[in-house]
Amino acid sequence: MIKLENPSNFLMAKPLQKPKKVTCGWTTEQLHEHLQWAVDVEMYTIPFYMAAMYSIKDQSTEAGRLIKSVVNQEMLHLQSAANLANAYGTDLEIRAPQYGTTIPHLDFDLDDPNPKDIYFPHSTAIGAFDVERLNTMCIIEFPTWKEKGGTGATDEYGSIGELYAAIKAGCEARVDLLQANAKQVNHFGNFYPDTQLTITEAGSDGLTQAYNLIDLITDQGEGYEKTAQYIPPEYQNRADDIQPTWDHYEKFTYLLKQPLPETHAIVPYGERQKSLQQIQLQHFSEFLEIMNETFTTGNTPDDFAVVMYKNGAAISACWQNGVLPLFSMPNDQ
Repeated sequence: MIKLENPSNFLMAKPLQKPKKVTCGWTTEQLHEHLQWAVDVEMYTIPFYMAAMYSIKDQSTEAGRLIKSVVNQEMLHLQSAANLANAYGTDLEIRAPQYGTTIPHLDFDLDDPNPKDIYFPHSTAIGAFDVERLNTMCIIEFPTWKEKGGTGATDEYGSIGELYAAIKAGCEARVDLLQANAKQVNHFGNFYPDTQLTITEAGSDGLTQAYNLIDLITDQGEGYEKTAQYIPPEYQNRADDIQPTWDHYEKFTYLLKQPLPETHAIVPYGERQKSLQQIQLQHFSEFLEIMNETFTTGNTPDDFAVVMYKNGAAISACWQNGVLPLFSMPNDQ
């Protein structure tokens, strides 16, 4: 995993890329591990992007609307990764990310070019929508320019696209595990009426549906090649996305070229600010609970929408009162 804080001297000679530990076959445990990793990566992006989004004073700005479209799609990606994991019988857990040190299961030193050399300064700490956070978003969504490596499992990956390419190979290798209608959830059907968002067939008959979920995530997220940054029509959200053909990497690199929007400033904390922070942390805890209940059982609680709204409202209230949102206790970070 990569440490993004305290970036190295980029003028120094590029170190040798460390070799990856490769396993030729795909065991059940390896595939389940990788599918959990995919959920971890998607979950990592949601609070990081949401915190930056709600720090923007005017949510109707182009920056506010573009990052909101990305947050919504990351929720879709979490749903898609969870549906894929459940279809293959993974004992899934939605876990609270840790911010400020690493991005789970990704080592960008394995990528060539290395996005850390392109986008700096950068920071993985929760913070306002600024150049450091925006550069980190570009690093997270950095595309896989070309196919690399084999079809075996490794311990770390150079990009999200490379991780999902391995998962696709693992899904094909262990298609015998693929189940129909296993804890599948669909909260986005109205936004994507032309694509299948659940896995309803088993074995080789369901493999196309599994591939579809992987392609949805990668086409919307970082894309695969520098010359192909375009979302296919069936994966476009034309309901409320102001740039439905742009993937996340294109949205973020575009915003890097624009003036930064005005954001809320952090103020010295009093008792009220500390109370708001604890309320927000409690709402995030409830968010995690309901996400686990939904994606580990396939049954959506009646208060799902209410919990989603309260989580976002609490993050917004923190920023409006000069408070940094929390997603784990400070001594856990």
